[in-house]
Amino acid sequence: MTGNTGGGVMKKRGRLIACGVALLFTVSAGAQDKSGTRTGVVTEAVSDCQNIVKARPGEYRLTFVQKGDELVITESQARRPCRGFFESDDPGRIQVRGTYADAGGYVTEEVFIRFADSISGAGRSVWRWSDGWHQCGGRFHFTLKKSRTE
Repeated sequence: MTGNTGGGVMKKRGRLIACGVALLFTVSAGAQDKSGTRTGVVTEAVSDCQNIVKARPGEYRLTFVQKGDELVITESQARRPCRGFFESDDPGRIQVRGTYADAGGYVTEEVFIRFADSISGAGRSVWRWSDGWHQCGGRFHFTLKKSRTE
């Protein structure tokens, strides 16, 4: 009788371990490495700032550096890094944030990107500028495509 009980426990442990390994591979498979250079095309931009223009419609080059779940995106012209992470419940979606000095104040920018696959994606940015007294802001939408050389 005790021999059957031990065998049942071993089978349950085996199933538990197999399920744990399957879940581990499911999570890591979704979080592909997004490092590399991408071309971003701003498709729509809106601003209520008179003296600050961000993301005019057109092309931009972006560099993505990923280390684990953390991500740094740097735009090639201004070289202002935005740091962020992959969302744990949706590895195809990332969120990055940057704060930098501009026009006598500071800009805080929040960017959300949804990757369609390993090559392309789309996103939006919402940003605010403030000098401590005045403030304004805007938003823009963009598409992304990974460079062919990578």
